Amino acid sequence: MSSTAPSSLREFAWPRFLRAPDGQLVARLYEPGLRCAVRYDRCCAYFSSSVLAAAASGFGAFIQRIVDGAITKKPALRLLVNEELAELDVRALLDAGDDTPLIDALLARLGTPETALQKGRLEMLAWLAREGWLEMKVGVMRQGDGILHAKFGLFVDAAEDAVIFAGSGNESAKGIRGNYEKLEISRSWDDPERHAHFRDEFELLWSGDDPAVVTVSLPDAVRDELIKLAPEAPPVSEPEDNRRRQRAAMLWGYALEAPYMPDGGAATCDAMAPVTLWPHQRHVVAETAAAWPEGRLLCDEVGMGKTVEAILTLRRLLAGRGVKRALILPPANLLPQWQGELREKGGLRVPRMEGPKTLVWPDGTKQAVSSLAEALEEPLLLLSRETARSEGNLPTLMAATPWDLVLLDEGHAARRASQIEGEFNAPTLLLGLLRHMQMKGQARSFMILSATPMQTHPWEPWDLLQVLGEGGLWLSGFHIVRRFHEALASLDRGTLPRSEGMALARTLAATPHCPPAPASLGLPPIDDADAFAKALRFLPAASRQDAVRWMRVCSPLVRRMHRNTRRTLRKYFEMGLLDRPPPTRDVKDDPFGFETAEEREVYEAVTSYIDRRFNELENQKPGKGFVMTIYRRRAASSPVALRKSLERRATGLKAVIAQHAPDPSVLDIEDAQELEDLLNVKLTSALPETPKEARAELVEVEELLERIAALGALDTKRDRLVARTKQLTGDGRAVLIFTGYSDTMVYLRDALVGAFGASVASYSGEGGALRSGNGWVPASKEVVTKALRDGTIKVLVCTDAASEGLNLQAAGALVNFDLPWNPSKVEQRIGRIDRIGQELPILPVVNLYLKHSIDERVYKALASRCGLFETFVGPMQPVLSQALRMLIGREEVDEEALGRAADEIRANPTLMQAFPEDEPVPMAVEAGLVLASDTEALLAALDGTGVRVTSESNALHRIGDGPLCLVTHPSAITTSAEAACVDGLDQRQHTMHRLLQQPGERLPLLLVSAEAGAFRVTLCAWLEGASIQEVSSFSDLKVLVTSWDGQNVPTGAWQTACAKLRIAAQSKVAKMVQQFEAGDRTKAVAQNEAVRLRLIDELGRLLICFEPDTDDLNGKFYRLASEQTPTAHRLQNVFERLGGYPDWEGHHIADLREFRENLGPSQVKSRLTGRELDAALADPRWADQG
Repeated sequence: MSSTAPSSLREFAWPRFLRAPDGQLVARLYEPGLRCAVRYDRCCAYFSSSVLAAAASGFGAFIQRIVDGAITKKPALRLLVNEELAELDVRALLDAGDDTPLIDALLARLGTPETALQKGRLEMLAWLAREGWLEMKVGVMRQGDGILHAKFGLFVDAAEDAVIFAGSGNESAKGIRGNYEKLEISRSWDDPERHAHFRDEFELLWSGDDPAVVTVSLPDAVRDELIKLAPEAPPVSEPEDNRRRQRAAMLWGYALEAPYMPDGGAATCDAMAPVTLWPHQRHVVAETAAAWPEGRLLCDEVGMGKTVEAILTLRRLLAGRGVKRALILPPANLLPQWQGELREKGGLRVPRMEGPKTLVWPDGTKQAVSSLAEALEEPLLLLSRETARSEGNLPTLMAATPWDLVLLDEGHAARRASQIEGEFNAPTLLLGLLRHMQMKGQARSFMILSATPMQTHPWEPWDLLQVLGEGGLWLSGFHIVRRFHEALASLDRGTLPRSEGMALARTLAATPHCPPAPASLGLPPIDDADAFAKALRFLPAASRQDAVRWMRVCSPLVRRMHRNTRRTLRKYFEMGLLDRPPPTRDVKDDPFGFETAEEREVYEAVTSYIDRRFNELENQKPGKGFVMTIYRRRAASSPVALRKSLERRATGLKAVIAQHAPDPSVLDIEDAQELEDLLNVKLTSALPETPKEARAELVEVEELLERIAALGALDTKRDRLVARTKQLTGDGRAVLIFTGYSDTMVYLRDALVGAFGASVASYSGEGGALRSGNGWVPASKEVVTKALRDGTIKVLVCTDAASEGLNLQAAGALVNFDLPWNPSKVEQRIGRIDRIGQELPILPVVNLYLKHSIDERVYKALASRCGLFETFVGPMQPVLSQALRMLIGREEVDEEALGRAADEIRANPTLMQAFPEDEPVPMAVEAGLVLASDTEALLAALDGTGVRVTSESNALHRIGDGPLCLVTHPSAITTSAEAACVDGLDQRQHTMHRLLQQPGERLPLLLVSAEAGAFRVTLCAWLEGASIQEVSSFSDLKVLVTSWDGQNVPTGAWQTACAKLRIAAQSKVAKMVQQFEAGDRTKAVAQNEAVRLRLIDELGRLLICFEPDTDDLNGKFYRLASEQTPTAHRLQNVFERLGGYPDWEGHHIADLREFRENLGPSQVKSRLTGRELDAALADPRWADQG
C-alpha cells in the first residue's frame, strides 16, 4: 500500500466548501487527508460514542500508514474533546485535582455505540490509544458555564503542508444523528493566515493556556474504558460507512410502500396480513375491494369467515385505494371481539368507543375524549351500532368529517320498522341512519355483513342494496324483483308468457353491468324485447336452465352480495383447491323423560302454575302473560334456573304484600332483554296488583320452592348430559355445551367437574372461567380459546355469548342442553365448531329435549321440514320466525303449519332467491411483493443501524424501547397486544423507517408517491447510472441492495428519474379520483331514477283506479290536477317533482290495467285516497336530488 499511497496533500483538489452526509465526507475529505498526513490534530465536541465515531472518520488509511512505517512520531493524533461541568466541580478539579465528576460525566456520555459504524470507528480510536499513537485531552470551561464550541481539524503531511477544515459546531447529539455536516476547507500554501490561526488556537487549547478553557489529559479510568474496545490486530479497513443503514432504509422503505404500489400492492396487503385467506375468501376480498366505492353485502354462512373478508378488504382499501376514514358498527356486545379480530386478523389497531368519553385501544390503553364528536375524528373507529343509531347522536354523526367507508356487522338489524311491502319510507333507527349517511354524502361507501340478510321478508336484502347505492328500475318497487323471479321460474318450467318474456328483456336492458348472454343460447339482443321473449319461449329444456342461470347473475343482488356456504366449500374441494371437504354434521336428538315420580310431579306442578298464570294475565291484557314464558323455559333448563326464577318471583310478591315497589331484578333480565328484542315490547314482571292476590300466589310459589328443594340431587337431564359428554369425549375431542342461562351454566360446570376435573371450563357474557383447585378463576377469551386449542379444556360450558364471534373450532362436538327462543341462534351455536379450519370430518350435534315438550315439537318440525341443525336454512327464515312465535306462546304449536309454510317458501321463487350463493371462482394465490417470510430479513437488516431489536421470544421482537413488537410468524400476533406484522399500514413502522432514511441521500432505490385525499400510489424503480430498472419483488431488491457499492446516485439523474416517476404516479392517482367521481355520479343518477320510477308507477296506479279503461293517462292526470280537491294538490306536486308529464308506454299501461284487475273493491277505494302516492312523494331518496 505504501508504494501507491500519495505522499503530499497538494496532490488533491480540495473543495473550498463541503456540505455532505457522513459517507461523502469520508470519501471527499477524511480519507484523502489521512492518506497523506503524518499528524492529525482534531478539536471536536462532547466526548461520546457518536462524536468520537465522527472524529474517527477515515482512520483506516491513517492506521495503514502507521503499519507501513510511513508515520513514526508519537502521538501522531491529538484529539481534543470537551465536557460541561458545574463551577464547583471545575474548582475541585483545578484546586484539588479531583477528577471524579469529570470521570463520571465522560463515562456517562461514552455509553454504548449505537451502530456498527460507530463501533468500528471507536475500535480504531481505542487501538490508536492503546498503542500510543493517540493522545486525548478534555477541555472544560473554567467558569463552569457552557462548552467549547470550536470544531476544526488539521491534516499535516511530511512537508509540513496542512489542510484545515472547520465546521459550524453542530456536533450535538441531534446533529450527529443527522450525519450531515457543513465545512469550510483551506490549504496552508494558499491561505497561510487561516492555517496559522487554527494551528495556534489548537496549540493554545492543547497546552491548557487558554484563559477560558482548562485542558486536562483524559482520565485513566475513561481511557481504560475506551481501550476495552480495541481489537488485537490493527484495524486498517475503514468500517462500513452508512451502507448498512442505507441498505436497511431501502429494504424497509420498499416493504412499507409495497401495499401502495399499483402492481402487486393489493396482493401484498393480503400477504402481509396475519391470516391466510381460503379460496372463497380470496375471491370475495379481491372483488369487493376492486368494486369500491360500490358497496357489497358479505353474507357467508356462519363460520365461513366473512369478518376476515371484511377486514382484509379494508386493508386493501386503506392502502391508498380510496379509504382513509372508516367507521365500524358492530353490536355493542361484539365491540371487543371486533377489536381483537381487526388486530389479530388484519394488523389494524382500531380504538373502540366505551361510554360517552373514553376510547379503548387494543392493548387496553384508555384515552379520554371530550365527547363523541372528538372520538368521531379518529380515522378508524369502532362504535356500537346502538350508540350510532340513537336519535340523540344523529346530529353529531352527521356533523363529523365524512367517512370513506362505513362497515356494519349483523346488518339484518337495519330493516323496516313496519314489515309491510309498501312501507319503504318507515325504517328502524339503524336503517334510517344508514340511509341518512348515504344520501347526505356522510358515507362514501358501505360494507354490510349478515349471515341472514332476510329475516322474514324477501325485500329486506333489497333495502340494504339501496343503502349501498343501488337504484334504477330494480329499486323502484319490490314488484319488479318479484316479477323477475317469477318469470324465471316460469321460463324454467317452460311456461313463460310472451308478456313476461318482454318484461324480462326490459328489466335486463335497465340493468347496469349486465353480462352478455351466453353465445350458445343464440338469443337476440335484449333491446328487441319481442324477439327476445319469443326466443326464450322456444328454448329447449337444457338451454332454458342456462338462460335462467345467466339472468339470475344479472340481478343486482347477485352482483352485490357475496354468499359462500358449505356447498361452496365442497365445490372448491371437488375442484382440487382444498385439501379436505367441509365436515359433516351428525345430528342426534336425545329426548328424555323424568326417571322419578318426584321430578315428574314437580315439573307438572310448575307447568300447571305457569300455564294458569299465563292465561290469567293474558285475560287481563294481551301480551301481559309473556313474562310467564320465561318461567316455562327456565323450568325446562335446570332445577337451579327454575328455583332462582321462583325465588325472584317470591321477592316481588313480598314487595307487593308490603306495598313496596318491587326491585327490577325480580325479572330475569337476561331472558327479558332477549324477549323484549324479539317481541319489540317492554316487559314487566306482571306481579299481582293487590296484596291479597300476591299472598295467594306467594303461597303457591313457596310450596313449589319447597318441592324443588326436596328433590335434592335428583336431576335426570343433568345425568343424561354427563353420560352423553363422556361418550362424545371418548375419542379425545373437546365438547361445547350450550345453555341459554348463566345460572344453568354454573350449575352444569360444577356438576361436570366430578367426571372431568380441571378440564372443564365455562364462558358467558361475564367472560371465561377455568377450574383451579376447588374453585374457579376468571379467564379472558384468549386464554379460554388457547386452552381449548392446546387440549387443556375438554368440556366448555357456554351461554349464547360464546356463539357470537368466538372461534372454537378446536372443539369437535356440541350439545344443546337447552334450545334458544330464537331458532336462528341454533346456527350461531353450531357455527362455533363447524367453521373453516375445522379438521374433524364428523361433528356430532346432540339436542336434549324433554319428551312431548313444546321445544321437541317445534324443533323437530324445523329439523324435518327446513333442515335445521343439518344445514343453514337460508330462505326458511320466515318459518323460523313463525316457530319463534310458537316457542314464546304467541301462536299455538302447530307442526303442520310449519310444514306448510316451508312448502310455500319452496314454491316462492322470490324467497328462494333471497340468498343467492356464489359460484366457486378458482383464483391463483397472487404473490405479494413482500411476504411474511421476508420479516426475518427485514429485522436482520436493522442490525448495526442504531434501531435496536430485542427478541422477547422466538417469534416476537421489540423495536427500540417503544410499544412496537414485530412477529416473524403471523400466529405469534396473538401472544401480545403489542405484536404486529411488518405492515405498511402501521404508521409506527413508518416512523421507525424515518430513522433509517437520512435527508439528502440519493439512494438508488426510488420510491415516489402521489396522493389525493384517500387515494395514494407509490411507484418504485432502481437507478443504475442513468438507466431505470424495475424492482419486481423484495427478493429482487435484496440482490440489488447487496451488490450496491454504496455510492449515491448523481444528482441530475436522480432528480430526472424521480420527476418521471412522480408524473406517472400523479397520473394514476388522478385516474382513481376520476373513477370514484364517475361512480359517485352514477350512484346518484340511479337513486334518482329509482325514486322517479316509483312515483310514476304510483301515479299510474292511481290514475288507472280512477279510470280503468283510459288510454290517455296524461289526460286524466291533467283533469284531476285541475280540480279543487286534495287529489289535485297531490297531482300538482307530482307534476312539479317529475318536471312534466311522464311518457306512458303500451306495456306499462297494460301492466297498470292488470294491476287494477287484481284489486278488490275495498283495495280500489283505499288506492283512491292517494296514500301510496303520498308515500312515493315522501320517499327519502328525493333528498338526494340536489
